[in-house]
Amino acid sequence: MGGTHPHRAVLGGQAGASAGLQSPHPGTRVAALQAAQRYPDLWGVAIAQGLQDTQPEVQMAARLLAGTDPQWQEALAGYANPQRFAPLRCLTGHQQAVTALALSDNGCTLASCGGDRTIKLWDLVTGTERRTLVGHGQAVTAVAIAPNGLLLSGSRDRVIAVWHPETGRPVQLLRGHSGYVNSVAIAPDGNTVVSGSQDSTIRIWDLAKGATRHIIPAHTNLVNAVALSPDGGTIASCSWNTAIRVWDTASGRQQWELVGHSARVWAFAFSGDNRRLFSGSRDKTITVWDLQTGAVIAQLEGHKGEVRHLVLSNDGQTLFSASFREIKVWDAQNYREICTLRGHREVIHALALSGDRRTLVSGSEDRTVVVWGVHG
Repeated sequence: MGGTHPHRAVLGGQAGASAGLQSPHPGTRVAALQAAQRYPDLWGVAIAQGLQDTQPEVQMAARLLAGTDPQWQEALAGYANPQRFAPLRCLTGHQQAVTALALSDNGCTLASCGGDRTIKLWDLVTGTERRTLVGHGQAVTAVAIAPNGLLLSGSRDRVIAVWHPETGRPVQLLRGHSGYVNSVAIAPDGNTVVSGSQDSTIRIWDLAKGATRHIIPAHTNLVNAVALSPDGGTIASCSWNTAIRVWDTASGRQQWELVGHSARVWAFAFSGDNRRLFSGSRDKTITVWDLQTGAVIAQLEGHKGEVRHLVLSNDGQTLFSASFREIKVWDAQNYREICTLRGHREVIHALALSGDRRTLVSGSEDRTVVVWGVHG
């Protein structure tokens, strides 16, 4: 693992990119892959070579770049086994704990935020930091990337900021919560934003208007987390007690109260068909709920500490759960543990997974972000 790449220079033109692909230095080969996008005659050869490279970081760059090309997406579907992961690099730069993560739709851009009051944007192809966004007055606790590329962040300063990623400046501030903003999610429409706060409420926002649509008095204590279903139609929320509440986004009305954990719930993941909800708890378990009936489908055990974050692959096949210093990978159909990933020195607070299931990212109290790649 490592976040620096010496020997990154590539000579100009197609000939320079072609020569760079043969360099003995992985960083130069990554740079050559990026340059090859400009040359149709070289592009296919470059990706094919990158996918077979002996260095995981070059393989990862090839997968990420190819994933942005519709002609390569089908070919990539069978390229790697999504159950085999290895750490590719460790991203450093945050001065305090990394609290939340978000990946762009194409998996090439990562946003991380932390207790140091900053949001960092990373190029996952190269492993380099693009920009640091500064503006919140207290720790940044939540981050999300909209389909149009705008970035949202929530903070203990009670504000949700909307940022333009290229300028690094806030274009909008959403104010209204009277306590910490603990969680933020954005719907696929790119306009509906949901936030959960220390003030015990969930707010549903209209981003275009910069206004609140609904204020839901969701819990009797702070809202730890909110999550949106993939279609944006359903919200899950949790508080300091053991109950999970499920809400209709359009009306703000409660649909379910799910009770089954024996301690505080920290995290959620919806299945792509909106039929299942996975919840992670301080009781060290993951519960799988049937959202049609409100019944428990399964309970996953194996973590030695509280389950702090969950992410489910968009095909509903693989679940990732974060706990103290470890990530567990689960078969989300048969509810069996596949493997355990270790690479952090402290508790893991956040996970993010690319849409093609080939890049997993984790953020920790140890101030680092680890990028995990898939190997066939």
